[in-house]
Order: sequence, then structure tokens, then C-alpha cells
Amino acid sequence: MTDNPNKDQAEYWGAAQKWIEFQDGLDATLEPVLAGTLGAAGLKPGEAVLDIGCGTGMSTMTAARLVGPKGRVFGADISELLLGRAMVRAADAGLTNIEFKRVDAQVHGFEAAAYDAVISRFGVMFFAGPVAAFGNIARAVRPGGRMAFMAWADLAENPWFEIPRLAAVARVGDMPAVEQQGPNPMAFADRGYVCDLLDRAGWQDISVSKVQVDLTPPGGPEGAAGLACRVGMAARVLQARDGSEADARAVEAATAEALAAYDTPKGIRIPAMLNLCTARRD
Repeated sequence: MTDNPNKDQAEYWGAAQKWIEFQDGLDATLEPVLAGTLGAAGLKPGEAVLDIGCGTGMSTMTAARLVGPKGRVFGADISELLLGRAMVRAADAGLTNIEFKRVDAQVHGFEAAAYDAVISRFGVMFFAGPVAAFGNIARAVRPGGRMAFMAWADLAENPWFEIPRLAAVARVGDMPAVEQQGPNPMAFADRGYVCDLLDRAGWQDISVSKVQVDLTPPGGPEGAAGLACRVGMAARVLQARDGSEADARAVEAATAEALAAYDTPKGIRIPAMLNLCTARRD
């Protein structure tokens, strides 16, 4: 790719070995998020689907099963490392109606009007130019096609992020402020902002609604804390402040203690506030 407006994100996700290491725990944790996204997308047998930010492939594989052998799913991601793992998983599952490819969805030349639906499980908040990105994605969708994705709502309403972050800040200090609507996990917390950028990108029938789901991390408070601290806000704080392994262990211990409040007979259930975004193409 010669035009690479998302170079920083390509470098970050290109080295995301930890997302492979923790893929099973992340997939289990985010299963309710994926279910809500796919429910809103309403995928049907035989449809063609574009999965943006597919990562290690769980969303793509689940969509492939829904559309069946006469359908097809294109899994797009900026990380070759994550896509390599996704390809192995799909092959192991015997799914032949999937294509994975390393692309920057903001500038990639997708086949025009080729897809019935676009989905994303937390994969669209990292574009340098979101209006350009969603406009480019829109051109790949046939008239009448639709899009559904989930994004995080306010940080303060998401203990999955906020508890580990506060534990890390208490241990090593805060990280430098990031641009609220720049490429980051919380970039689409403002529902009005998301509606506006989708409108400017050429989408219609736009809806951005606040929904609550319960995240379901495995392993009890300790397992949930280990996962939340290694791939979320706490990890970013520790990296920015050059935290040590001892710091990481202390942050995990404090997080596990706080997450025990969400333990139930069925396992950890952490309430998450999300923005469910849907739109259509004329």
C-alpha cells in the first residue's frame, strides 16, 4: 500500500502478538458483543459480508456460518500477524467461504457494490480519517445493503476498562492525554459524533443507540484481571510509564480484587455500555 494514512495503527497492530496469545479469552469475553452485532446485521444465507477489523477471525468465522456455503465473507484487517492466525483458525474449522486479506479499509480498493452487509466487532475506531474510511466502505456495499458495528460508550461506564486503568494510574501515574476522537478504543463514545461522520460518509438510515451487555471473561476474578490488564487501558498506561513486571502484577492484583464484585455462580459478568451503530446504503 503506497497510501497509508493509518501507518501508526499498522505498526501497533502489526506487532500485536498478545492479541493472539489471549485470543480465546478475548473471544469468550466479547461473545455477547459479537452476538449483538450480528443480531443487528441480520445476516442471511447466501449473503456477501465484509468484516472490518476482523483480527484473529472469530467474527468472520461466525458470520461465515450464518451465511452458509453459498455466502461469502471477506475478513479485512491491517495486521498480517492477526490475519495469519485467522487463516489457520478458519482452515481448522473447515470454513471455505472466507477470504482474509491485509488491507487498510480507509483506502483499499474494495470491489464496488459487492457486499450485502458490513460488520465489525470493535474494529472501526482506529481510522485516521473515519469519514474517508466509512465512505470507502460504503462504496463496497450494494444499494440497500447495511452495516452494523459496536463501539465502546463512555470510559466511566465501562468497568472492564476503567477499573484496570485506575489501578495502573494509582501504581505508576497517568499516561499522556490522547485526542478524544482520534484513533483509540473510545473514539466513538459520542453518539452524535458517530451519526455525523456516517452521514458525511454517505450512509443513510443511521442509528446509534446505547446498549448494555455483560462481558463474560473466563477464569474468575484473577483470569478476568489478567486479561483486562494485558490488552486494555492498563497495558497502555504501563507502557507509557515504562511500568515493570512487578507493576503489572500489582495492577492485576488490585484489578482482581475490584472485579470480584462482579463474580456470580455463572462466572464473571461485567456490565459494559456500548454504542450499537447501524446504517444503510441507498
